Amino acid sequence: MRRWLIIIGILGFWAVMTASLVRRWLLEVRPTYLPGTYRSVLTPERRNYQTRMGIYIQSKSSFEKVGYTETALFYSKDGTYSITNTTRVRAPVMGLLERLAAFDLDTTAVIGQDQNLERLMVTLISPVVRAECRGHVISGKLVLRTRMGDEEETHEMALPSGHMVANGLSPLLALPPLRVGMRWSVAIVDPLTLQPSQVEIEVLRREPLYWEGEVWTTHVVEIRSDLMKAQAWVSPDGEVLKEKTLFGLTFIKERLPEVAGKGKEGEDADPLNGPR
Repeated sequence: MRRWLIIIGILGFWAVMTASLVRRWLLEVRPTYLPGTYRSVLTPERRNYQTRMGIYIQSKSSFEKVGYTETALFYSKDGTYSITNTTRVRAPVMGLLERLAAFDLDTTAVIGQDQNLERLMVTLISPVVRAECRGHVISGKLVLRTRMGDEEETHEMALPSGHMVANGLSPLLALPPLRVGMRWSVAIVDPLTLQPSQVEIEVLRREPLYWEGEVWTTHVVEIRSDLMKAQAWVSPDGEVLKEKTLFGLTFIKERLPEVAGKGKEGEDADPLNGPR
């Protein structure tokens, strides 16, 4: 009997400790590092943060640069943030974005002190279409009012507290530390229709990637929509170094102008394939 009491006591202690650790992870750790939330992106070291990526398309035997996308996080003294994305494409793009030809896509999101989205604005300008979308979060729903030409529409989408709405052509911004097997979802505003939808994201594996004269050990992240898949390669500190987007474009992270330079030993480098 005494032996059974000892075993039950050990099992009970183990169960209590496990429950305590799980509870602590859920209540304290997870909200800070859960990808897809503003809390995971708007960390103190990113209070004034900027990132820029070149946009490339496959043309015969090489990649051709057709534009860029630049995202900035601005912190205000009142504790709010604004996240802006500026995307410029200056060449026809085959695939889903073909009908837009060259286009400008601009997004601004305002994040409150509680790190919840407050409002969102998206504008799309191309030779064939001009559209604008304004969004507000009301009672846990993202309400988008879109004007495209002479047509106006209103769309609603549930938005859990703290969850992000993606800027620009990519659902990824900066990320917290990743591990293989992590999964999350992100709301996006489709640049073709300016309607909201969800994409699923999963960390598949670790893989080396050549970028800026060095080989980086990255996490490979898969992005899935209803009909398409794409991948991104993310550095250990959460920077997206390369991304094949859902729209058939390839993004390559660029150093900002003040720190741009040549490859590791002064050689010119192809951002995709290493030194020329």
